Amino acid sequence: MAGIAQMLIQLADSSILKRFSTTERSLLQNTEGKKIYDCNDSELKQMLAYCCLMVGIERPPGEDKKMVLISFLRKDHGALTNKQVGQAFELVAAGELGTDAQEHYNNISPMYLSNVIRAYLQKLNGVKHRYELKKRVEDVPKCTPEAYYKRLVKVIEECSVIPAFWAWDEVYDYLCQVVAGMKLQASAGEKKEAVIKYFREKYPKAILQVLSK
Repeated sequence: MAGIAQMLIQLADSSILKRFSTTERSLLQNTEGKKIYDCNDSELKQMLAYCCLMVGIERPPGEDKKMVLISFLRKDHGALTNKQVGQAFELVAAGELGTDAQEHYNNISPMYLSNVIRAYLQKLNGVKHRYELKKRVEDVPKCTPEAYYKRLVKVIEECSVIPAFWAWDEVYDYLCQVVAGMKLQASAGEKKEAVIKYFREKYPKAILQVLSK
């Protein structure tokens, strides 16, 4: 049961991500790759070749220029991953980063690299900001009995677990409105027991969460 809380967080995050475009989701989920300052020269040369291919630079840089570009990337953009830099040029190719990032004049230079990476980071940070705003809104509890009931149903249906803690009083109040035979007057303990009994009958395969000592 130790992973229940993390599972619930992942379910909430997945629900939020559905509201973003495919490109925006790929930006948020791009966590692979090695940091630029951890990549060896060969890996960075491959990355630069891929970047040139993506934007149609037909004249790749010579060895001397590649070493200058590699040194520049490590010094100024070392915290990014090689996958992020590659993704930045993929977005240029797809027309997602504006016209300025597309004007390379068949030459990959430190200035052009910075233009692309700057446009990429602006887009990435904008998407991250929107994601955090939506997440904060999602984290605000919907304080109605029906909302607590529906959220509990979602947890049970998606995790097959009846959680140890919930807003039992509110769920009980909602059940009193929709289920015949639920008495209005009951203690907090009776309400919790009645709600758990109701859901164990409704979802017989669901497991009642037990907190480990």
